[in-house]
Amino acid sequence: MNDEKLRELFIDADPVDEPPLAPGYLASTTAAADRAARRRRLRRFTVGGVAAVAALAITGLVVQPQLPGTTTAHVSAASAGGGSYDPLISRLAPGWLPSGANLHERSVENRVQSLRVEKWEGDAKRIQKTDWAIELFLYPPGVKQASDGPHEHQRFGHGTKTAPVQGMPAELLGDGPAYELAWRYPSGAHAIVQIDATGTFVKAGDSPKGYHTGFGDQTTAVARRIAANLRIDGHTPLTFPFALHLPAGQHVVAASSRTMRGNDGKLTTDALLTWGTSAGMKTWSTVDVSSPARKGKPEMFTSGVYFIPNTHGFTLQASARHGDSKKLAEQVQIFGSPTDVSTWRADPILD
Repeated sequence: MNDEKLRELFIDADPVDEPPLAPGYLASTTAAADRAARRRRLRRFTVGGVAAVAALAITGLVVQPQLPGTTTAHVSAASAGGGSYDPLISRLAPGWLPSGANLHERSVENRVQSLRVEKWEGDAKRIQKTDWAIELFLYPPGVKQASDGPHEHQRFGHGTKTAPVQGMPAELLGDGPAYELAWRYPSGAHAIVQIDATGTFVKAGDSPKGYHTGFGDQTTAVARRIAANLRIDGHTPLTFPFALHLPAGQHVVAASSRTMRGNDGKLTTDALLTWGTSAGMKTWSTVDVSSPARKGKPEMFTSGVYFIPNTHGFTLQASARHGDSKKLAEQVQIFGSPTDVSTWRADPILD
């Protein structure tokens, strides 16, 4: 990598709280396939062809140095991986990201937090390529990787030991081509910086060719700089274009807020909320509100999902684990714009 590239990465890096807003798309990556498996657990009710494709940056990354309204002791616990893990609040607060980082998604599933950023090339209508993609993960104390998640079978303690991160024990997970740097906090929580490896699929069933992370021989340096500047005591609410009442005894277990763009250049958005009585999926109900709206009439599918193709510019899908999915869908209050995430709100739960 030449001096000009290094300068772009390390000297001219964008401030984390004001990255440029621009469209992007999800390149073919092994990590993308892993994420798809993880999201299938949340989206088993999704109708074929309705799920959005590709990806776009949403709002600027917000770094908040401490949790508002808390004492120093609480802040200290949070920074060490302890404290409260609210599924509607992102604690991931990167202090540095490479130049050109665009926020694609914040999500929380059963307390596991993730934040994904990408850099792309192209224009407002079509993205030619993704230069690189980085995803940050935070696993709370006692929470292990899911069997079909992005770090399947990659347990901390079974990786390759490497130099400490922020003075804490660190390991390299997996055997490539993505680069995954993980470290453990005193509380037992652990974080991962994952730099995806993009490649090209020649045809279905073939292995991708020409894998690379986009950073060349600077991949390790980039991952370590991100890790050294990552805080996990941030307080950035996920935002939603809808709100609803939860049944008594239910609580939110997973959420995601994304803005995307298809290969045709059209803007799409998606917000998903999952709740239940426990961490077990058998108790979970879900509402997924996405854009653009579709043609057709509301209908109930054999899977128990109630589908409304057009409501206030969105497509709405509702799955009530124990109850009436149609009734659930009809009580969702939509207020946000399908194309302007600044109209979305932080608290989707009505009193």
